[in-house]
Amino acid sequence: MATLIAAASSATMVFLMLSLLAVLDIASSSTDYGALPSSLQQVPSLLCPYNCPKENETRLHIYLHQYPAWPNVPKPNEVGVIMPSQPIGFGQIYVDDWFLTSGPDPNQNIVGRAHGYHIQAGQTVTSWYTSHIFAFENNGDWFAGSILQVLGIVSTNPSGQWSIIGGTGAFANAHGTINFSSSISSTGTDVIYTLDIHVFYTQESN
Repeated sequence: MATLIAAASSATMVFLMLSLLAVLDIASSSTDYGALPSSLQQVPSLLCPYNCPKENETRLHIYLHQYPAWPNVPKPNEVGVIMPSQPIGFGQIYVDDWFLTSGPDPNQNIVGRAHGYHIQAGQTVTSWYTSHIFAFENNGDWFAGSILQVLGIVSTNPSGQWSIIGGTGAFANAHGTINFSSSISSTGTDVIYTLDIHVFYTQESN
C-alpha cells in the first residue's frame, strides 16, 4: 500500500512539474514582443499589398472671409435657409460660399472657397456647428484643385480649433487640425478668420 502511495505521489509531482514548465513556456512566448505570431505576420502585406506611399505633412497660413447676412452687408456670401424664432437663434441654418485668401486683404490673392453651412446648435449658448469643403483654386500653387473637408464649432470665443477629416487631390486621405482666430473688419461688414492649417496627407500613386 505504501508503495502505491509513493508511486502516486511521484506521478503527481511529475505532472505538476510538467504543468509548471508548460505555463512558464506560454508566459515566456506571450511576452516576446519582438516576434509576431505567425497569424499576424501577414497583416502588413494585407493592409498595404504594394509599395506604400509615405505620409506627408504641410502647414498653411491663410485667411477666411465671411460676409454675413447682416442688414449692413451689401453683398453677403452666405444665405439663411432656416430662420426659426428661437432663443439665441437655435436651429438657424446658413449656406456659405466664403472665400480664402493668402493675405488679410479680401480683395487680393484669392486661393479658394469654403463651401458649406453653419448651424446654431446651442440652445443656451452660441455654438455654430460648421461644415465646409475648402476648395483650392487654380492659383499656381501645388495644391490647386485639391480640397480639404473641415468640421468644427464657432462660439463667442474669437479663437478655436477645427478638424480636418478628409481631402482629395494633393491632400488625398487628409487629416489634421486648423487653429483659427477671428475678428470683425474695420468696415464692420466681414469677419476675418486667420487660419493656421496643420495637415497630414498621403498622395495616391498613379
